[in-house]
Amino acid sequence: MAIKKSKITGGMARRQMPSPYVAHQPVTTIITHEFSEAVASTDILELAALPPYCKIVSIEMIGSGTGATTFTVGFMSGEFGSSDPARTLGNELFNAVAAGDKAEAAIPALAALAVTDSIRSIGVRPSANVAANPATKLHFRISYVTGFA
Repeated sequence: MAIKKSKITGGMARRQMPSPYVAHQPVTTIITHEFSEAVASTDILELAALPPYCKIVSIEMIGSGTGATTFTVGFMSGEFGSSDPARTLGNELFNAVAAGDKAEAAIPALAALAVTDSIRSIGVRPSANVAANPATKLHFRISYVTGFA
């Protein structure tokens, strides 16, 4: 098992997720991950980082070129940016969901998510190996807010 990095979480050129500066006002960002590197079914892709004190209020996922592969999406254990292979992935956002059609997380599941005072990694694990192919992509639209305890 390996921790793979997205353009947001890897390298010196990684971009920061937008941080809301007004409580209860959502920030929405679109994240696209292009599979320029193969990801095995045992790997975790560290996709993005949810800023401290933020709560996800909406998340959608759709893939292109992903075929019948399903994806589990949730928060990762451990320190943001760490490549420690002992890190684990939860399924708080999507549990084995096919990305061929748009998937949207359930509101009750999002309402149950806790707010923390630290950065949380959002990770993705495929159900099958995903070969390196620039035409294979996962797209996410994530909205989150600050001000909820």
